[in-house]
Amino acid sequence: MPNLAVAAVALCLVLTAAGRTESVAVRLVGGSDPRTGRLEVYSGGSWGAVCSDHFSGTAARFVCYMLGYGHNGRLIGFGKHRHFGSDRGPIWLDNLRCNGTETSLADCRRDDRGRECPDSEIVSVSCVPDSTDEVALVGGGSSRAGRLELFHGTLWGTVCDDGFTDAAARVVCYSLGFGRVGRKVDVDQYGAGDGLIWLSNLVCDGTEQYIGECSLTGGWTNNHNCTHRRDVAVSCTYYNSSVTTPVRLVGGSNSTGLLEVLHDGVWGTVCGYVYSEAASVVCRMLGFTSGSRAYGSNYTAGDGPIWLDVKDCGGAEADIAQCSHRGWGVHNCEYRHVVAISCVQRDSSEVQVRLNGGRDPRAGRLEVLYDGVWRSVCRDGFDGAAATVVCSMLGYYGNYGHIGRPTSNNFGDGPGPSGLQSVQCSGTERSLAECARQRDWSLGNCSDTDEQAAVSCLTDGAVALFGSGHPREGRLEIYHNGSWGTVCDDGFDDAAARVVCHVLGFGWYIGGTKSAKDYGVGTGTIWLDGVSCDGTESHLWECSRRGWSQHKCGHDEDVAVLCDDNLTAPPYEPRDYSDAFIFIGIFFGGILLFVLCAACLSVSLCALCALCDKLQRRRREAARTNPEPARPDIISDANAVP
Repeated sequence: MPNLAVAAVALCLVLTAAGRTESVAVRLVGGSDPRTGRLEVYSGGSWGAVCSDHFSGTAARFVCYMLGYGHNGRLIGFGKHRHFGSDRGPIWLDNLRCNGTETSLADCRRDDRGRECPDSEIVSVSCVPDSTDEVALVGGGSSRAGRLELFHGTLWGTVCDDGFTDAAARVVCYSLGFGRVGRKVDVDQYGAGDGLIWLSNLVCDGTEQYIGECSLTGGWTNNHNCTHRRDVAVSCTYYNSSVTTPVRLVGGSNSTGLLEVLHDGVWGTVCGYVYSEAASVVCRMLGFTSGSRAYGSNYTAGDGPIWLDVKDCGGAEADIAQCSHRGWGVHNCEYRHVVAISCVQRDSSEVQVRLNGGRDPRAGRLEVLYDGVWRSVCRDGFDGAAATVVCSMLGYYGNYGHIGRPTSNNFGDGPGPSGLQSVQCSGTERSLAECARQRDWSLGNCSDTDEQAAVSCLTDGAVALFGSGHPREGRLEIYHNGSWGTVCDDGFDDAAARVVCHVLGFGWYIGGTKSAKDYGVGTGTIWLDGVSCDGTESHLWECSRRGWSQHKCGHDEDVAVLCDDNLTAPPYEPRDYSDAFIFIGIFFGGILLFVLCAACLSVSLCALCALCDKLQRRRREAARTNPEPARPDIISDANAVP
């Protein structure tokens, strides 16, 4: 029996290891944009970093997918990003290998709790897509709420509230990576915009992926009867007007203390996985902008019940009761596990930035939202360090770290009669607001175009799709040597289109070619010709091609690309070893069972033989000690006469 128990446990371990599934919580920390930062995973009750060994763009895309940002995502270099802070904690994952078929980091091959990892090998990820048509929520100090603005053509503009409903708000939030949440809110709390009003009478059913897929009455135009007092504002948070759980912080100040919730008329505490996401939900309920978990031992717990044992919280919920929990009054906690929270109000000096006037939102005239109004920045004193801070604020990073450079302003005049004096940065700041603390923002005299600062966050080889008003399709252009140019269609097939769609963050296995005539013929340089890809490359320049600007094409042969999820997958697929692991587990499990059964049968036969032998010995012993009496002879003769 002991052998049988050991064998059964071993079999369970083999089968469990072959088909195990588990969840891994991830987050990006330290970035000014929630879509960028140092990658951390949650394990053993604390957050820890990931070491760079074997970490690839595939793993980065899974991180972004797990965070709700779609299949956008790229590795923005290894190393200690000063913008992301240095408090990285332990190393929870190392040697992470993903082949492209997994749905979570937990499915990738990895080493848990790996070796010591130097700061130069810590992973950072960006989930910001490269797109020529973008949306942003401005004026609220948060990427989840604010006045809706869109980048189209070469300029940012607002949206009129004619026809704009909560369904359209959900499309906006979905395109920003916050899921199918969102509602239209009052623009007064964020301030009216200025400049162009791009859209009016926008009609969405809520299922679209991007606002350009909605019905656009009159299309993209500045012809409408709206003023900026009717600009649209959107909040990308879960909302349920029927859920109003009273919360309070006790034992500290009005912004810090032990978290208590009111249920059935009784105040009680909360335990469980309440970290920055759930803490921010509570703090927003109390009128603050964000929050974090504090040390509960600093506060004395009351004698009330423990009402909630929180299991998970995404951070977009409007009420702590909307977070996943075991049920009211159901918990597995002690009073020493109850949660305390510290709330903060966003610094009023925090600023938002945008690049305006360019063909791509990654390059243009620098504008800063100052006192609710977009203003340009004076060029004097604006250097590469400040440009790097701007690009990091916008979430743009290169493959090996920070990017950004000042350029001449070829993007037109900025808004307003005057701009802001430039600020001095070291390049380590997370925001221009930190640079401004050394010298307060003030109005400057730089009304001339050539006196205004401009920034480029583009890297050589960047790609974009132009001419459609939709981020997933358009004429393909590539950025090289400081200018955009087209690509000739000679040799360019669906495999090459899939590489482009991958670079743009739409996933590996979508994409096809189209005629550029649908999007307008390009101008300027034709950068590439004879492009031939097998579909597995990470960048277009990894494909076989002629040299830069070497071609025999005209712009009537420009190529266009469509990144559609419904297009067929490529002939190449990464190998999925999960079935093989399951087969191996079952195979060795079967062998183990066979050996176990054979052993049991052998033991049983041996035991039976031993029992029989023992019985035989007992009979012989009994025969020797108690001999049977002699039987009389019996004569049977039918003819015998007595």
